[in-house]
Amino acid sequence: MNLNCMHNISLKWKLVIPFLFLAAMGAASLFLVSYRFQANLIDINEAKRLENQYQYFLNDIDFKKNLAMSLACMVAQNPDVARAFAKRDRTRLIELLYPAYQMLNKDFGVKQFHFHTPPATSFLRLHALDQYGENMEAYRHTISKARETGGGVGGIEMGVFGFGIRSVVPVFYEGKQVGTVECGLSLEEGLLKEFKENYDADLILYVKEASGSSRPKVFASTIDKGLLRPELFSRSFASGDILFDTSKLGGRNVAIIAGPVRDFSSRIVGVVEIIIDRGPTLALLKRYEAIAAVIGLIGLVLSISFVWVISVLFTKRIANVVKATEEIAAGHRDIRIAVKGTDELGVMAHAINRMLASLEASRRTVKDYAENLELMVEDRTRSLMESEETYRTLVENVPLIVYTVMADETTIFLNTSVEKMIGVSPQQLTGHHELWAEYIHPKDRNRVVTRFNRCLREGIALHDEYRMVHKDGHVVYAVDHAVPVFDDHHEVVRLDGIIADVTAHKELQEKIVQAEELETLGQVSVRLAHEIRNPLTGIGGLARLLLKTFETSDSRRKKCRFIVEQVEKLEKLLKIMTSYIEPKSVCMAPCGLNRIVSKAIEIVKDEFRDKAFFVKSDMDERIDMLSLDCNLFEKVLISLMENAFYRMGEEGELEVTTEKNSSYATVTLSYRVPFISDDDIEHFFYPFMMGHPLARDVPEKDIMDVPICKVIIHKHGGIINVSKQDHNLIRISISLPLEPDSPPLVECT
Repeated sequence: MNLNCMHNISLKWKLVIPFLFLAAMGAASLFLVSYRFQANLIDINEAKRLENQYQYFLNDIDFKKNLAMSLACMVAQNPDVARAFAKRDRTRLIELLYPAYQMLNKDFGVKQFHFHTPPATSFLRLHALDQYGENMEAYRHTISKARETGGGVGGIEMGVFGFGIRSVVPVFYEGKQVGTVECGLSLEEGLLKEFKENYDADLILYVKEASGSSRPKVFASTIDKGLLRPELFSRSFASGDILFDTSKLGGRNVAIIAGPVRDFSSRIVGVVEIIIDRGPTLALLKRYEAIAAVIGLIGLVLSISFVWVISVLFTKRIANVVKATEEIAAGHRDIRIAVKGTDELGVMAHAINRMLASLEASRRTVKDYAENLELMVEDRTRSLMESEETYRTLVENVPLIVYTVMADETTIFLNTSVEKMIGVSPQQLTGHHELWAEYIHPKDRNRVVTRFNRCLREGIALHDEYRMVHKDGHVVYAVDHAVPVFDDHHEVVRLDGIIADVTAHKELQEKIVQAEELETLGQVSVRLAHEIRNPLTGIGGLARLLLKTFETSDSRRKKCRFIVEQVEKLEKLLKIMTSYIEPKSVCMAPCGLNRIVSKAIEIVKDEFRDKAFFVKSDMDERIDMLSLDCNLFEKVLISLMENAFYRMGEEGELEVTTEKNSSYATVTLSYRVPFISDDDIEHFFYPFMMGHPLARDVPEKDIMDVPICKVIIHKHGGIINVSKQDHNLIRISISLPLEPDSPPLVECT
């Protein structure tokens, strides 16, 4: 090239030519650098978003595990549940927990509720009541670990019904471990669909196809087909690496993250694949590409324009640069200095522009981080609020009184169960603890209040049993357990406690005592009948033979006849005793209690229609169908009313009433007698008392004396009590358990 020609070119072109070249190169470089920078930044954010989705999935599993652990601990610490489990009473456990399990299954997705006896034998599945008894020690290691450590164990584990999020807690009764209880949530499509609704991402959970195989098998998924390549599955499953990939799904560009899923022992049991749509990301990249191209073209046009006027505005450039730097110093960092050359001013302007671009990129990075942080904080806050709402729902619906009493003896919290137990709303008892003491039985009040104050003062746990008085006057048996809460200085802040209603347990103990009394009576009767039968048979046979040998005029015949009559009387008594000790079978079927009582009254009225004997009745129409042996229960009522007739001296008025209580239907017979002692009341159900069938000279009639009546009532699962009121008033009370809403099946025992 002839350099002399360059000397002949005007200064304007000398400036234009190099500046034009530099401007084109700068625009292209700016386009490439900006595009690559933004692409890398977007890829990094996309990877972080995928990592956050994976962490959210793990957090969801951990949250479900903690929820299951809380439920299992609550059940294990329930004294009624521990007692029933220790006695291996499936019926009682179902009665206590099955309604709560149905609610938890419906509202919170609890799929398994399982009790195990040592070492790991299934005792009761609330989710499969008819499936129990198998030994799971070989594959249910959480049960063995919870039993060995004495603490709760939770996490993912394979069971009879597949993979699940399970938490196992040991159950202690009277200081001994009696087994374990497990609460489990599903790890199948329900959990994945919930995640998709919350985070707008598809999930596929893979497990190994078979033992020894490295091929993946879809365990649960929100889409029809997974995209994870087998080699990525094998790598993540073997090493626990978190891997990223891209692919196409239904014509859409998607981004994929694959990460390990670990069980309760941190062993990898599967790989989760999370898929998100890359459409917005690619659209953003195209947008930045267009913006970068426009900026490059604008820069090129401006450079050429400035070169044209460089000769006349050369000095003005310095002023423009100074002005621009002053604006930057004032905080206007969104401006750019036009680069018109490679001289010192151009280099300085270019350096300033790069500094501004770097600051803008840093600002965007900080903004993106702040936005992500805000979303994370918002999500965590929402999770905490949901957890708080779940805890409050459990506290309000648990069948226990939950309370909090501050150190100054002020009650600040009571759940709604207090109204069910003693008939008083929580608002009425909020305040000083003396309000609560008013509903403690007077004979227990001083002891309970003294012990409660001592626990508040000394910071020790409270465990006490006492009686409370319901608003309507009946007595409620309660067990109170509370623990102190301390501040940083180990000063007592409050007592948190629960109160359980154990009235039903007390009534059950009373029924057991009555059953033992009946068993003793039966044993005595069997022994007595055996001792009498053999000599009586010999005496009777010999007396009858002698009677046949005596002539009619023989004086000894009269004496022999007397012996035969007395033997026959003893034989009748023996027959009655035999009827007492015979097993009594009842066939339970749905019956109307009021109808049976009315029919029995009509039969007794007809039997004694010629006597000055009256029966007055008052029926509670709220009583529905009960499970009874209709014919046998009718005979019980008739026998009790006939017994009343003879005790009253064959005249007077008998009052019969029925009433429905919270868990029992009660039949009451009330009548006055000329005289009855306390000893007569105590031995009311002893054999051969007043009103015995022999006194009525009806030997062929079915024998149904009051001792047998008591046995029949107990066979029905009821309780019969006799008490003496003022002026020789006898009151017989029969309490029968109410049946569930569904009609009972016919059952014979």
